[in-house]
Amino acid sequence: MHATKKERDYIVQIGQSADRFPLRLSELAKSLEVSEPTAFEMVEKLKGAGLVKAKGGMIVLTVNGQKFYSEIMMAHRTLETLMFRFGIDPDFACRECSKIDYLIDHQVIEKLFEGLNSPDLCPHGKPVKVI
Repeated sequence: MHATKKERDYIVQIGQSADRFPLRLSELAKSLEVSEPTAFEMVEKLKGAGLVKAKGGMIVLTVNGQKFYSEIMMAHRTLETLMFRFGIDPDFACRECSKIDYLIDHQVIEKLFEGLNSPDLCPHGKPVKVI
């Protein structure tokens, strides 16, 4: 799926919070440092794309949204691992990967992942493959 950086950031924020609790619109806006009307507009756009849904006042990823989130996280953590292995500081690599992880085709990421011998964890100890 092709997405903008903003769409990527919303999907990642919603996906990362899903382990703890679903987000309310106000919490999502605060975490992304945007106004609630701005967050509402993006959530509506993501709902229209079939990536999120509102459930009991909470914003959650749909099955397609979860798949996209998993692909972003795999790309991010694969690229981060690659950069780390070439001597780049893990925190710097993380920030740089956030700029490009959503742009790279998943087939390319799969090849890089295999070329790195299918690492289980990124340099920050998080699973490379998110289910």
